[in-house]
Amino acid sequence: MGKDFKSMVTRCIYVGKENDNVKKLETATEELKDLRNNVMKRVKMYEDQQKLKRLEKVQVWLRQADVAIKEAEEMLIRMMSSSSSNGSSMMSYHKMDKKLCKKLKEVQEIKSRGTFDVVVENSGIGGSMMVSTVDRDDQTVGLEAVSGLVWRCMTVDNTGIIGLYGVEGVGKTTVLTQVNNRLLQHKSNGFDFVIWVFVSKDLNLEKIQDTIREKIGFLDRSWTSKTEEEKAGKIFEILSKRRFALFLDDVWEKVDLVKAGVPPPDGQNRSKIVFTTCSDEVCREMGAQTKIKMEKLPWERAWDLFKKNAGEETVKSHPDITKVAQEVAAKCDGLPLALVTIGRAMASKKTPQEWRDALYILSNSPPNFSVLKLLDRN
Repeated sequence: MGKDFKSMVTRCIYVGKENDNVKKLETATEELKDLRNNVMKRVKMYEDQQKLKRLEKVQVWLRQADVAIKEAEEMLIRMMSSSSSNGSSMMSYHKMDKKLCKKLKEVQEIKSRGTFDVVVENSGIGGSMMVSTVDRDDQTVGLEAVSGLVWRCMTVDNTGIIGLYGVEGVGKTTVLTQVNNRLLQHKSNGFDFVIWVFVSKDLNLEKIQDTIREKIGFLDRSWTSKTEEEKAGKIFEILSKRRFALFLDDVWEKVDLVKAGVPPPDGQNRSKIVFTTCSDEVCREMGAQTKIKMEKLPWERAWDLFKKNAGEETVKSHPDITKVAQEVAAKCDGLPLALVTIGRAMASKKTPQEWRDALYILSNSPPNFSVLKLLDRN
């Protein structure tokens, strides 16, 4: 449904004027698709190499999101067709609008449940955990050096807030996960609490508080009845007496951590806050004392990483494949996540035509989850 779907929806007009609910449903559906794609990307990253199992609640939500998106898009197209018909009566208009409002509420409700701190679990042990998204060899393309730099910041007292920034797909979440895992693996790390929060574009301070509450072990049943200020007071009461490491992934705007109840790191409590963002401005607004910019890979290292994941044998199996493979790798724009994921998606492609098809797809769309599904299908 791509561009044609969007253009048809934007032209959807009822009784000579745009229907607000149509635009609201279109917007809500696009936001749900973005959120669904983001959650699925995280799930696939954690599943591919670690052989972990996605949480049942995450799988259920993904199914519900898929169904809601499909039904909403079909409804919007039907409404566009009906509105273009001169025979549409006011009665049929009101009937359709009622269905549209119901679907809008459903999409918004599913979207409100789409923020997950942890998306996978260790199927052998049964406990939820955060895991590294790339194997050890893949870390040698530059992420390990950044991870080491963040780790050093965790061990010095004059840096309390660390910001990792760079374009999407450059490996920020991978580095954050590596440092998080390293702390969890070292029981004598000096931190009383290691807390991971997935923030996302739709900033929700209460959900951040709920995640922190779970990690610090505050299980009082009265929590749900507390106000935001009361929750902040309880979090502050506990964290102000302990040393903590707080990891915030995918920050789009300033998170008022004081309002959430998180004590500012200082030389006395020696706590740490590390976050990822695409924006240097967010680093400034968050008060980062150390900012680390993550850069794209230079071509030689990008090509090596792509070949490693696509397979040297596959890339060299035909002269035409080698040439097209370089063009496909170039479309990944030096982004480690794209190079690894698309490289693996192309590992099973054994004919020049399959590679040319992939290049055509990538030439018309930037690497993302939808493109990966299309590559798999081809």
